[in-house]
Amino acid sequence: MSTEAPADGTVRPEHGDRRIVVTLGSHLEGRPPGVLPACEELMRQVPGLVHLARYSTGVCDFALDADAAPGGPDPLPPEERQLVGRDVVHVMTDLDVQLRPARSGDLIRTVLHTARGVIFALQVRREQYLVAMTRPAAPESGPPPGQPDVRAADVGLSELANRLREAVSQQPTNYGGWLTVPEAEAGAETGAEGGAAGPDEAAAGTVRPRTWTADPTYAGLAAICRDHLDPDDLHYAAVCRPGRVEASADLLDDDRLERFADGTGSRRRRAFYGLVGQRVDVLLRTVVRAAYPAIGSRVRRLVLDVEEGALYCYPIGLDRYLLAVTLDQSRVAAADDRAALLSGELNG
Repeated sequence: MSTEAPADGTVRPEHGDRRIVVTLGSHLEGRPPGVLPACEELMRQVPGLVHLARYSTGVCDFALDADAAPGGPDPLPPEERQLVGRDVVHVMTDLDVQLRPARSGDLIRTVLHTARGVIFALQVRREQYLVAMTRPAAPESGPPPGQPDVRAADVGLSELANRLREAVSQQPTNYGGWLTVPEAEAGAETGAEGGAAGPDEAAAGTVRPRTWTADPTYAGLAAICRDHLDPDDLHYAAVCRPGRVEASADLLDDDRLERFADGTGSRRRRAFYGLVGQRVDVLLRTVVRAAYPAIGSRVRRLVLDVEEGALYCYPIGLDRYLLAVTLDQSRVAAADDRAALLSGELNG
């Protein structure tokens, strides 16, 4: 890698004088990509962003590194951040293969949120990824997905990834459901019930959530999961421990979700999510192993955003996890908020 001057020397006064260093891969032969000014502008807009890089076929094309926010932890050296980003990309490609049986499309966005920061990885095109790291100055309170700096970084990175796609004449990707959040939430708060049902929804029969427990002592857990489900966003929830699922609830038999079936029956989908739940600790360790040098290992949430929905993992105690799923890409953000509320109740 070779270090170049910043793509844009402008500093916004309200964010202070952040020194942003741009590093170009030697294979670019000193030619800065046209997207660099947009990358630097995003880092100035979101002070918690300390690293932003693009990887193609596992090689770092360029990286932008900034000092941590005032009062924040000492930043990882840029070279080590790039290694972490490369490892996260490799893990993401492996997870993409593991999630294929759900037939929900490619893994397009991964979010690992820990007590020390957040790593985002977005698939721009096949074998091309954006990776970003945030390190807030102080721990943020409230549900993880709703923390202002985290959400600002998430939305900004999704917009940036789509600018990269647009540059090569590709259609936008609905990372995190952010492209459809205003439309999907018109007249309703995130996590609340949706608006009036359309003709098809009104005609569909209401299906009670299906609950399951490993034994009767887990009935309370199943009831809590059931009470947080909604056909508008959150469709499956399970409480898991290494090697087993203790309780689950889902709406996978609801006629209103038939449009997401695509030949995958509810029984098959339920069985797949059950297998993921049994291995959720392994899945988490795999991602954390790649990311911990940058943001530590105390996980708050993991999001695996596929083209048609998302899986969410929230630790809810020692060796106990919530696995939650939405099938609706337009409601990925709302389902994340609802899963955060559910994890809080299970933790309580």
